[in-house]
Amino acid sequence: MTWLSDVGFFALLFFLLVFIHELGHYLMAKWVGIKVEKFSIGMGPKIFAFQKGETEYRLALLPLGGYVKMAGDDPSKEYSGEEKRRGFLTQKPPAKLLVVFGGPVFNLLLPIFLFAIMLAMGIPSIAPTVGVVQDGMPAQTAGFQVGDRIISLNGSKIEKWTELEKSIQGLADQPVKFQIERTDLKTGQMNLVETTVTPVLADGKSRFGEDIKVGRIGISPEFLVPQLYFEGTDNPLAKAGFERFDRVRSLNGTPIRAYEQLMVALENLSPGTVKAEIERKGKALEISFDVPAGKGAVRDRLGIQPLLLVVGNADESNPAYKAGIRAGDRLISINGKVLQKWEDVSAMIKGSEGKPVDISWSRDGQIMKAEMTPEKITLNDPIMGKDNPLAREAAYRIGVSPIAIMDAEYSIEQSWNPVKWFQKGISQTWEMTSMTLQAMKKLVTGELSLKLLGSPIM
Repeated sequence: MTWLSDVGFFALLFFLLVFIHELGHYLMAKWVGIKVEKFSIGMGPKIFAFQKGETEYRLALLPLGGYVKMAGDDPSKEYSGEEKRRGFLTQKPPAKLLVVFGGPVFNLLLPIFLFAIMLAMGIPSIAPTVGVVQDGMPAQTAGFQVGDRIISLNGSKIEKWTELEKSIQGLADQPVKFQIERTDLKTGQMNLVETTVTPVLADGKSRFGEDIKVGRIGISPEFLVPQLYFEGTDNPLAKAGFERFDRVRSLNGTPIRAYEQLMVALENLSPGTVKAEIERKGKALEISFDVPAGKGAVRDRLGIQPLLLVVGNADESNPAYKAGIRAGDRLISINGKVLQKWEDVSAMIKGSEGKPVDISWSRDGQIMKAEMTPEKITLNDPIMGKDNPLAREAAYRIGVSPIAIMDAEYSIEQSWNPVKWFQKGISQTWEMTSMTLQAMKKLVTGELSLKLLGSPIM
């Protein structure tokens, strides 16, 4: 039903835009003394209408716009008396301009009002929390860790990921001082860390999709959700009451945001009882479990298996399913090579070029093997799809996808200060308007393709 709700919300927004636009014309016409004969939302045959004073208010069948019918607006007619005095065409230029620009001005006032309401209700945004640290990039060299919360950049407070990203993009080859909030996964203590990073110049995209060079340090906000995966019913975690794919929220009170943090926190546990807060199907639960004494990694003693190679979906029409692989199985190797991460699966299937491959996997601890032949598919242009035959690429697949879920941390921007409502509405409306003007300029100069040009509705 998502598409139906999307259509419904679009129709509601379009109705609101038309109504506000026509209301601007209507109010300005009334203000300068022009007689308004009809005020219509929609075009064509009327659904219903009512008369109030000298104006007929109507809702029409075709939701393609609206109109305000004013007296004396037909240049082919001669007007006299009341129609001349209160007609549109006989008004002085300043009055006509007020009426003409009333609609667009009200359309500009609408987003100011809407953004103000959004701020009062709370606007969600991606928080400046590190989810991925890329190998070989400046952030890794400087010691950034998954789960770090960036507090400030060069002394300026950072509250949203977009603020962080925008700042870094313009600071290539310049030392940047970061203040970071970091959780000690051994003690649970929150520490403030300061470090200096020099962004490198890298490929990027402008807000219009153009290829540009920007500053980057090699971090992103999406992190791997910390889910537990184990096999069999004799597993210590299963006996304690855990279920596969439970999401860990904390261990002994230490908050856990990402899968990498979970793996580190587990290794910091000493033998004994551990209290875990988890989320299962949207419900919060508390479960205690015992870490057994012994040698080797804690996750091995608890029977925790890598989540990155667990199958989330196996389509019935594809080679993997036909060979016996099911959702929840853990892939082990392809052609004898042990898999380390899901990217290994994609690379090896692609490298097979359609030749049969031997794959082994585990289901509740039982090892299974089968030979399967990857099927050839065509990947279309992600933007133009099948309309761009030059951007199609051949690929191979066996029809499996990972169960690992990527997520990000969100913060809520909210205020009950009317001054801030107004400031937010003005700033956001100006940003969107200026972006539209920049896009129009780029269309004229040829910097952007005319294929991006659409109607006002678009």
